[in-house]
Amino acid sequence: MICYRVVRRKYADLRGDGARLYGGRFNPPGVPAVYTSQSIALALLEVLVHIDKTEVPRDYVVMAIQLAGRQVYRLRSASPEIRQLTSDRFKDSQYYRPILRVQSVIVPREYNYVLFPKANGFEAATVWIEDLNFDSRLFASMQP
Repeated sequence: MICYRVVRRKYADLRGDGARLYGGRFNPPGVPAVYTSQSIALALLEVLVHIDKTEVPRDYVVMAIQLAGRQVYRLRSASPEIRQLTSDRFKDSQYYRPILRVQSVIVPREYNYVLFPKANGFEAATVWIEDLNFDSRLFASMQP
């Protein structure tokens, strides 16, 4: 199974350092996680909702990541208590799930995958990385 990640070139890896530092929807701070999507288009949408639209980004890439299918666990929704767990409690209670399949908030009929690179049994590999050239129309000014 392949999933995709749209990210700045300097973060094009599977370490999960950004999520480890700041936490995310499915991980508390202190737990490395890599957020990916089932398609390049969904990965792009997931990034677009978070970036500054005043100028076209020039340093983004798309990563294709191969996952081992047996590691994927389905999670129906974000459990509010996940973010409230300390990193040690999260690791004790959640690290048997190296990859979570979670519903996208932006496109609810599609899925994102949260990878936990330090979890037991985690297996994933980068298949390819290529430059992403954003269409400038995505960043056009919304002048009335």
